[in-house]
Amino acid sequence: MSAEIVLEKIEALPALSNKVQEIIDICDNPNSSLAELCNAIEADPLLTTNILKSANCSHRQLEQPVTDIRKAVTLFGMDSIKGFILSDFITNLEKCDLSPYNLDTGHFMEILRQQHTFTTEWYAEEKKTYSALAMISHLMEVGKIFLSQVIIETSSQKLFAYHIAQTTNLHELLKMEKEIFDITHEEVAAKLMRKWGFDDNICIPLAHIGTPESAPEEYRKTARILNVVKSVVDAQHFDRRQNLSHAVQLVKRHHLKPETFVKTYKMFIQPKTVTA
Repeated sequence: MSAEIVLEKIEALPALSNKVQEIIDICDNPNSSLAELCNAIEADPLLTTNILKSANCSHRQLEQPVTDIRKAVTLFGMDSIKGFILSDFITNLEKCDLSPYNLDTGHFMEILRQQHTFTTEWYAEEKKTYSALAMISHLMEVGKIFLSQVIIETSSQKLFAYHIAQTTNLHELLKMEKEIFDITHEEVAAKLMRKWGFDDNICIPLAHIGTPESAPEEYRKTARILNVVKSVVDAQHFDRRQNLSHAVQLVKRHHLKPETFVKTYKMFIQPKTVTA
């Protein structure tokens, strides 16, 4: 298979819907108010429901359920809202059949929520990197939707199933995708964002999550953080101990807020002691 098939599918996709573009424009406008954003979201009942559901799933420490979109938007922040509506838009573009990756839609959406929650909890206090992290953390897996479509349309499920069964970590999965498609699911996600007009601050770290050391220096930290998150909040059920070992090594080596990482891991992944 060739990357051209995937790239053609991306090029054939429609522009962002008017509603999605309106919300992104509001989020990007420094003069926009919270009320404007909430009004735009509330005009779409399904989007409102999905955001409220995600807020309640993500913020487990809340004493009461979130039933008001204003509270949900305040909890998420505008950058998170952008990432959320983009992932929601992508997963609803066409039939979301992730069976080649052994994923069902419900589990897939839960993984997206968990990855976002872990990221934003871990780096909540670092404003310099938070904006890109909050958005990208919603989008790290969405490229699998398009690769799955290519696999199904070319009747390659058995071949892909054989190869994916041999992978034991993210690095091997990306290497396998590169060999089969000449493009990884992370690069597909970056191409999507580029098509819809997002800049290097989003597209470059997204394309290099699995290979953070190959990212340009100014984007390397963001890619490293997201690589750690993708290791500990793993969509493919790789070996948890191996994943955690890799994540801890990366956190230590690059001084990625180790104390906050431990706290976040214990809160959201496993209520057991882990040292970084």
